[in-house]
Parts: sequence; structure tokens; C-alpha cells
Amino acid sequence: MAVIRCEKCGPPKDMKFSYVHPHQLVSDASYRIFCGTANCVQLAVACWLTDEEEQRYVGGQRLFAIPFHRPVRVT
Repeated sequence: MAVIRCEKCGPPKDMKFSYVHPHQLVSDASYRIFCGTANCVQLAVACWLTDEEEQRYVGGQRLFAIPFHRPVRVT
């Protein structure tokens, strides 16, 4: 499952999976997504993918599931 972060929080650290592939979120004015870091209230700007998710991205997938939200679209 992909994770999202704001610019300030940056890449995810100390997680069960390694998230090393950043992609920009496609903005949707009707739906705001906030950073997935605890206690952060900034809007998310990046979606971080695992190696497995990156392979699906390379294969053409652009919608990814994130915790507690509907799937997000990345560029």
C-alpha cells in the first residue's frame, strides 16, 4: 500500500516496507489529502511506492491505494 507525504516530512522512514519511489500526486480540487505522518497537518504532495508498486507503475498503473482514503492518482 502506497504512502503519502508533504514536502516537509519527505520520504517515509522506519516502516515495515521500503518506500523509495516518489511520484507527484495528481491534484483534485474537490478532494484534499493530508500528509500521512502522525501529527502533520500539511497537504500531501508526493506518493511513495514500494519496489513492487513501482513495477506496476512502470507497467502503466496510475491509481494506488493509500491507508484510510480512496485510491490516489500519480503522475
